[in-house]
Amino acid sequence: MRITRLVSGVLLWVLVLALTMMVVSAGPLRRLAGDSGWLSPGTTAQAGMLVWSLALMLVLGKGDLAKYGFRMTTAAHLKSTFVFGSVAAVVVQVILAAIWKVLPPSGGHPASAGSSFLQIVVTVWIIASICEEVFLRGLVQTFLAPLKHVGITLFGLRLSLPVITAAVLFGVMHVMLLTMGADKFLVAGIVISAGVLGLVAGYYRERTASLIPAIMVHMLFNVYGGLAQYVQGLLANRAGL
Repeated sequence: MRITRLVSGVLLWVLVLALTMMVVSAGPLRRLAGDSGWLSPGTTAQAGMLVWSLALMLVLGKGDLAKYGFRMTTAAHLKSTFVFGSVAAVVVQVILAAIWKVLPPSGGHPASAGSSFLQIVVTVWIIASICEEVFLRGLVQTFLAPLKHVGITLFGLRLSLPVITAAVLFGVMHVMLLTMGADKFLVAGIVISAGVLGLVAGYYRERTASLIPAIMVHMLFNVYGGLAQYVQGLLANRAGL
């Protein structure tokens, strides 16, 4: 029964990605994205994830979106999420900076290439955080929720099988950056960061029954990652002077 549920959850993840890619690869939508700096393939895909995830939630949940995390949470939970999420994001960025010092990537993140700061804030920090969390922590993790009695304890935190599975799938999603020409060392670091992000976001999603903390964690990781990239760029330019 556990295996059946787990496999079904992974297939649900595959289904949403497949449906999203079908829409993104459509000719008219591809041309529209090509004419706009805001509608990048990545942003279009995230919007597709959101639409398909909501549609499946309405079907599987019989119209009850609250069970998928569409509910408020307490100020105390938000404060705890902000503090722990910030610490986790900073620690991950410091570790990645050390790794990339030894194994420097040959290029930057494809999602930010040629984008203005405002575009990065809107499309990466906000849109991506919301769409990906609705998909992974909303749809997939909720579907796997009957398996939450199975899990492990790591650094004093209990991580259930749904949390771990959704985090792993989120990390695997970022391997696709290789098809966009991203450097392998960069992608490896992003996959690691996405996995940790998924564990923290999933933990708070399960603990609070709300998607809001998960989205907050995602935004924090994106913001700190962007700031780290900016600082590293400044240091590299100064070293080159």
